[in-house]
Amino acid sequence: MRAWIDMRRRSSRRDLLQAALGASLLAGLAACQLPGSRPAPREFRLTPKTTFDELTSVAWSLAIGRPETSPAIDTTRIAVVRRGVEIEYYADARWVDRPAAMLQPILVQSFRNSDAIAVVGGDRAAFRPDFVLNTDLVAFYALHAKGAQPEVRVVIASSLIQMPRRNVVGSTEIGRTVPAAGGDLNAITAAFDDALGKVVKRVVEWTLTTGQQASTS
Repeated sequence: MRAWIDMRRRSSRRDLLQAALGASLLAGLAACQLPGSRPAPREFRLTPKTTFDELTSVAWSLAIGRPETSPAIDTTRIAVVRRGVEIEYYADARWVDRPAAMLQPILVQSFRNSDAIAVVGGDRAAFRPDFVLNTDLVAFYALHAKGAQPEVRVVIASSLIQMPRRNVVGSTEIGRTVPAAGGDLNAITAAFDDALGKVVKRVVEWTLTTGQQASTS
């Protein structure tokens, strides 16, 4: 009987030791980050233009084509040029979507916010447009010169096509360089949004003016 009790005691102590060892291992794993793992990158978005100077209202409709851009820019990674023509990317940040994918709805909403055109949509909109706006995102990156405050460069090339004959009635390239308020990601992405907003505003104004001239000629 006493031998049985001793065996039970030894078994209980062994179970306690194993439980303590298991808890210690779990705590150690929780405290240590696995090799190669890192926190999820911060995500940033861009916004449509909401304020415009007084614009002449137009009666024609507009479809916004899918923007084109280079593979180096068309990524969720945020591009930066530090020297020459070499493109790098910020390690711990990304866009919520590819810049070209973000640009189309931003353009559509910006035209709507202008209150100068009643019918505007994407290239899959359920209407026959009088004009189609095609765009190319030529530049969309931060600039980091040694010893200088970061800047952001945004350039959009645009062409306006009159339907149904698909006549090109105008083309332009509009760019802006905006200094960031600081060197942190919040300041740099805010400069992206500011530069894009300035370019989009000019694209809206140019499109409405060019389209109106073509529609009345």
